[in-house]
This record gives sequence, C-alpha cells and structure tokens, in this order.
Amino acid sequence: MRAVRRAALAILLCAAPVVVASAHASTGPMDRVALREVLRQHARASARGSIRLPLPEAPRASAAAANAGELGAIARAAGSTRVLVGVRDHGDLPGVARELRLLGAAPEAFTTIGVLAATVPSGAALVDALRADPRVAYIERDRELQAAADPFDALDPATGIKFTWAYDDVRAGDALLAAGGGSRRTVAVIDTGLDVTHPEFLGRVARTLDTASGTSDVSDSVGHGTFVSGLISAIDGNNIGGKGVAGNTQLIAVNAERTCTDGSRGCFSVGDVVRGIEFAIQSGADVLNMSLAGEGFTRSQARALEAAFFNDVLPVAASGNNAQRPQSPNPLEFPAAAIGGQRGGRGIGLSVAATMPNGVVAPFSNHNDFVSLAAPGASDRSCEFGVFSTLPANQPTEWDVPSSCSRVLVDASGARFAYGEGTSFAAPIASGIAALIWEVEARLASEQVAEVLTATARQPAGGGWNEFTGTGIVDGLAASARARVYDVTAPRARGTARRRGNRVSVRVGRSVDRTASGHELAGNVTYSLLVSRDGGQTFELVRDRRPRPFTAWVALRGRRQNAIVSTACDGNGNCGIKRLGRFRAR
Repeated sequence: MRAVRRAALAILLCAAPVVVASAHASTGPMDRVALREVLRQHARASARGSIRLPLPEAPRASAAAANAGELGAIARAAGSTRVLVGVRDHGDLPGVARELRLLGAAPEAFTTIGVLAATVPSGAALVDALRADPRVAYIERDRELQAAADPFDALDPATGIKFTWAYDDVRAGDALLAAGGGSRRTVAVIDTGLDVTHPEFLGRVARTLDTASGTSDVSDSVGHGTFVSGLISAIDGNNIGGKGVAGNTQLIAVNAERTCTDGSRGCFSVGDVVRGIEFAIQSGADVLNMSLAGEGFTRSQARALEAAFFNDVLPVAASGNNAQRPQSPNPLEFPAAAIGGQRGGRGIGLSVAATMPNGVVAPFSNHNDFVSLAAPGASDRSCEFGVFSTLPANQPTEWDVPSSCSRVLVDASGARFAYGEGTSFAAPIASGIAALIWEVEARLASEQVAEVLTATARQPAGGGWNEFTGTGIVDGLAASARARVYDVTAPRARGTARRRGNRVSVRVGRSVDRTASGHELAGNVTYSLLVSRDGGQTFELVRDRRPRPFTAWVALRGRRQNAIVSTACDGNGNCGIKRLGRFRAR
C-alpha cells in the first residue's frame, strides 16, 4: 500500500535535478486528480475553505540526511539568514514555530503547505537546533528569483502593425465573444505590484497584498507588475490606452518584489512568492500568473504549487529569457519547468514561451522539454518594441532608466503605456485566455483548462510539439470551440464493502463512461481505491489506476475511523467518487 502524500513535483520532472520527491510520491498527474476529487468532497462536507496540502511526509533519518549540503550553506552564512522550514505534519507547525522564536526569529506560518518562513540571527544555531528534529522535513535558504522581463487600438506608424497586435494574434476578441466579455474567474498576479490608480484598472482589482508589509499597498516602483496586469485586464473601449485579452476579469495583485542582492530592483524571494501563492489560494484565485523565473527549485515552491493544484488553481509561468546569455545559455528555469507537462504531455500548469509578430519564437526565449505553448512577447524589429501594455504613473520605473530601449507613450489623459519584451509578457496573455476558457466551460478542472489551450494552440511551423513554442501559439477562438465540447462528465463510481473482522473486503464495479449530448467522450476509464485513517485529512492508495474492476482487502488500523473510497476516472481526469463506508478497528 502506498501513501498518496506528495511534498514535491519531482516525479513529473525527470530533468529537474534540484527537486527532492517524497518517498511516497505517486506516479503521475492522474493519481493527483483522483486524490484531489476525494479531498474536495471531504472539504465540502466539512465546510472547510481551501484544501491544505496532504501531509505528512514519510519519515527520514533527519532533515540533515535529506539536504546536508543545504544545511551546510545555511550554517556557514554570515549574519542573519532567511530560511524556509517545512514540517512533516500540519500539527507540527506550532511546535517548530516555538523553536524558531527561541532562536530569536519571528516565524510566519504558511498553513496551506506546512512551511514556516523566518529570518534567523544565526544560521549555525538554527541548524544545530533543528537538524535532528523529527518534526522537520527540510530546511532551505529563501532563494532569490527574478522577473523574466525586458486611444492605442490603431496602427503604430513606427512598426506598421497595431499597438495591440498581441491581442489579435491570440484571437482574444473571439474568445471574449464566446465568454460574454470577460470571466468570473479571478487571475492572481504575483509580481512587483500594481498601480491601482491607473484608469485601465478601474473596477478590475479584487484584492491586493504586499508580502513584505502584510498591507494592501501594492504600489509598483518597478512597473513590471502593472505591465503584466494590463495584458490581462486593461479596460477596452474607455478611450484610453490598449486592452487586456481577458476583458472584464478581476485581478488579485500581489507585490512580492524586493531589492536584489546586487542592489537592483525586480527580484523576489521564494518566501515572498510562496506567501503570495497562499494568499491567492485563500482569496479564491483561479489562475496564478508568475512572470518570474530562477534556476533553483525548492521544496517550499513545490509544496506551494502542489497546493495550488489541489485547490484547482491553474499556475502559469514564464519559461525564461536566458536562451542566449553568454555563460551557460538556456538554463532550465522554475517554476515554469515544474508545471509544464513533459514534451507536450499533461502537467499541472503552463510554461509559456515568447513569440514575435511573425510567429517565430523570440531568440531570448528559453526552450526545453517543459515548454507548454507560446504567446506574443517580443518584436521582430528591435527592443524598442514588443507587446504593448500599461505603466505606473510614478517614475522612474524600469522603462524610464537610461539603459531601457523600450518605447514609452503617454495618452491624452496622462496615462502611461509602453512596449516591452520578455516571456514575462507572454505568460499573462496565456493566463488571460485561460480565464476566458474557464468562463466558456465552468466545469473544467485547472489542468483541463491547460489541456484545452495546448491542444488547440496554433503551431507556426510544422505540427505537434517542439521545445521552442511547445504545441504552438495560444488561439482563443480554437480553445473556446474545444471547451464547448470537452468531456467534463465523470463516470459513476461503483463498489461495495463488507467487513470481515479487522479487514474489509472491497469489490470495485465496472463503470461506463458518459458525456453530455454533443460533447466528446473521453473513455479510458481507470479505477482506484483509497483509504483514510485520520478522518479524511490524508488518503492512501490501496490500488491506483487499474484498467479493470477489481477486488481487494483493506486492513483496518489506528484508533480513528477508516474511510474507504473508490474512484472511477476517465481519460480527461473526470473522477466519480463512491464512499464505501467508515470502519473502526476493534
């Protein structure tokens, strides 16, 4: 019997060397789908809000045995050190937090994923105190990520194409028509903040958080977050500026930016990003846009992204802008490589590359096995142009410094706009179209939205998947049409359970796949059996993804009731759930 408790995504990432998987990680994304449906039903039955990441992790000898090199780096650090501490069980958070306070830290708990963020006066003292603590799954540095960056609905005479060419390139207008002008889904933007006073965002901002101060002030001194947000949700038809691809769609703006170690702006710590992801999940976000990238991938990031999946939130990330850098070009960058499916396969989110108006991938755009698809994000002329979006009123932003060659424009109202290049600006276009597709078919699960987008993307050259543009450029019209007929109906799970002493005999029955009239039929039904021994907080797989019905014995253990559940899932990941009973060991 294997526990279905995942603290990392490495099982999906053969090429991701930094990720450490749980010893009991499942074998693929379809296992997650069945478990998520079981956890969601339990959450609804208990009137809970967001779903906590299933813990505990499988016991190891110690945290030191799991990441000795990381602990050594923490112990050697001079002065105070920012760290992230992952616990093995949610119930361990208060006790480990007390230990951190004794060390002079003021820890912050990320309760969704079982992680504590803290700045400790001494890394060496932290390692001495917690390296052998059985409650601690890992300790890691809070690493730095960077932004993946570098009346206008008319032709730009300097380029000969529309300012808003990116909007037309992904056929956003057709998707908006199909969605009724916008989406009731909410897009969270974890970035450098947002100029909420910009006229293009009037009535479009649902919630805000500054991760450093904990307040709602998300003033954007860099400009990156405001630019990204405008590509999603800038107002159309107000005689100001351009227009966002998602139309009337609400934003959650998270300012997770901090000063970089070299003194520049536009960097993010893992802790701030994780804090932003948890806030987005708890605030009801549906799409999570992360226009940021870094070469390291930590277990805290993995937990946060896994929690997003379990809460049916779609993460979208920039693939990265380092394909041409002089030293070690084209690195694997995260979180994009953690969420994009391998070679066009199913993942938990989307890794987005950048293309130019001619449909060719941008030279700077990272390419690898995890690129899902592409969206506009560059010019085929010079760095003066690119995609067009909003800038904050405050100056100077990154667009205003002498080293920037991007063109800045001001309209008659005094509102500021600019061109920009980067996979940072391709990702929000994909995020915005994803929100519209979810409006066209509200019953889609998060990874099904991603699958609809990748399956209908327009490949500029050839067919199938490639490492540069993934399955092609986002196509809002084709995706809307596919969403209307996508099979979202789960098979009915069937099964019986009969007690025999301290064992239960389970028979999982055959299910016939079904679909709505005029929709596709996914087929390929598989069967799983799960048991919870803690009232539904965690589940173990007794049998997983069997192609045929089966019988099995389940041993009853522990002091609490054992809840037994069977699932029947079709090839699209629609899972029917059958509660077979609750039994207590005698």
